[in-house]
Amino acid sequence: MFKLKRQKFLFALTFLSIVSMDTFAAAQSHYLIAKRCLTDRLTSQAEKLASTQDFVLLKATDAVRDELIAAKADRTKLCGGFIDVSHEWLMKRKVKRSAAQAEAFLLEQIGSDKMAESNATSSYAVRYEKQVETILKNLNPQNMWADLTKLTNFQDRYANSGTGNEAAQWIKTTVADMAKLANRDDVTLWEVPTGGYSQPSIVAKIGKGDESGVVIGGHMDTLRGTSYNKKPGADDDGTGSVTVLETARILIQSDMRFKKPIYVIWYAAEEMGLVGSSYVVRDFKKKAIPVDAVMQLDMTGFAYKNEPTMWLLSDYVNADLTTYLEKLITTYVKKEVKYTRCGYGCSDHASWHKYGFKAAAPFEAKFGQENHYIHTSNDTMDHLSLDHMTDYAKLAVAFAVEMAEPVSKA
Repeated sequence: MFKLKRQKFLFALTFLSIVSMDTFAAAQSHYLIAKRCLTDRLTSQAEKLASTQDFVLLKATDAVRDELIAAKADRTKLCGGFIDVSHEWLMKRKVKRSAAQAEAFLLEQIGSDKMAESNATSSYAVRYEKQVETILKNLNPQNMWADLTKLTNFQDRYANSGTGNEAAQWIKTTVADMAKLANRDDVTLWEVPTGGYSQPSIVAKIGKGDESGVVIGGHMDTLRGTSYNKKPGADDDGTGSVTVLETARILIQSDMRFKKPIYVIWYAAEEMGLVGSSYVVRDFKKKAIPVDAVMQLDMTGFAYKNEPTMWLLSDYVNADLTTYLEKLITTYVKKEVKYTRCGYGCSDHASWHKYGFKAAAPFEAKFGQENHYIHTSNDTMDHLSLDHMTDYAKLAVAFAVEMAEPVSKA
């Protein structure tokens, strides 16, 4: 009898611990920066710590953050997204901040994230056409479709759910298996923890060199789903995730080697305010890992009215690198290229751009004409174009090869 009571007590204690941990995580405040046009849509109360003509620094609850996520998905006005700066805020706060200190913090954060429009010309050159054309022959669109089927079968890939962590581990295991199958001893995998979220970001380094490298990434997370309201995230950002995965597969299975290392990354908690990529960038800086160029793949599968046009973001990116992507598309994909804007904190490239790295971001459609099913249970594969995804995979592979500079075969 005593043993049974003790077991019940331990079960109750464990259950309460789990609930308490979840409640504690939910009760934590988030320090967020967003544009006024986004925060003006809020109905929940949020503490405004500082503001400028265009930007607001908020101390927000989960409810406020979730409202901003919903507002971000409303593409009727160019407001962009928001960035969670909780780490930076809390690291610098030794005592309670004054209003003046909060304003200085806001100015510092947005000052490091200046918007940049694209140049008409690029200083980068296309130099390795033979190597790119050779390696592109190994691209298999059906791999992406199969990988996307796997990712969308999770109930969600939410940054604080068990299935979100399972998705991350599946990606990590898949890449490790690629390296093992190809007998590669120069592929290194590691996880980057994501603060208060259980889902880690996954980083794979291809190559042993320490030269300034090339980064290609996409975010793997979705919003929270339930058994009756799944969040498959097929396009947002399953398409980007599997495009990165196919790029990794082609590079790993190839016998091509490169002067510079290539980092392929799947970011956690992008939907929560670019949290995962912020931790990844700080991890790179802490380890003094040099980076030449970054490409973000967020939503590559929806072709508006089946138009094959490829789009490049022109704001909060490096102008020179972005123009180079146009050159790569013209050379290797041979599709029309147009430019569109996405706004502040649009995706994970903003984390790199904020810290001074050269970043660029292709996108599936013109702003306002992208997939409107994102963030819902209807973000499914039947709305996607595999041909469109394949075009962005070609771009990613060409970017990796040209920027990393092939040197020899193994």
